[in-house]
Amino acid sequence: MSFPLPFVPKHTYHTGGTRFGADRPNGRKHAGCDLYAPFDTPVLAVAHGLILRSPYKFYRAKNGVMTYALEVKHTKGYIVRYTEVDRCAEGIETGVSVEEGQTIAYVGAALMLHFELYKGTEHGPLTDRSRTGFQRRADLLNPTKFIDSLRQEFYSRMATAQ
Repeated sequence: MSFPLPFVPKHTYHTGGTRFGADRPNGRKHAGCDLYAPFDTPVLAVAHGLILRSPYKFYRAKNGVMTYALEVKHTKGYIVRYTEVDRCAEGIETGVSVEEGQTIAYVGAALMLHFELYKGTEHGPLTDRSRTGFQRRADLLNPTKFIDSLRQEFYSRMATAQ
């Protein structure tokens, strides 16, 4: 599997507002981990998969610019929602297969990749405003350990390449 960015950000996604479960306005919780990166940084598919939905409006950044999201069902059945992107890479649209490490999008105006993880056992939209807390579908997972494993694999590959 691949890390979702071409580098591991220096800023941690384990603490503060970037972590899974951090408090947000109106009593909701942060449903993913934020990986800081410069605008236009490539976003990479973490594994082989199929684009379920792409691109769609996700969030208006603090500077007023709209960011987008895409959802990928990866071969092990889990779904990753890659959000806060500026745009999708050429050819990335609903129904297209992607390969591990393939550029699928580019970091947007929020200057981060917001990464959500789902078991893939439920059906319907990933956002569910009627649910308290995370306001996400019931199969939402904490992605922290998953991202940690991708980070560890990234560093192992870097050490092997040297």
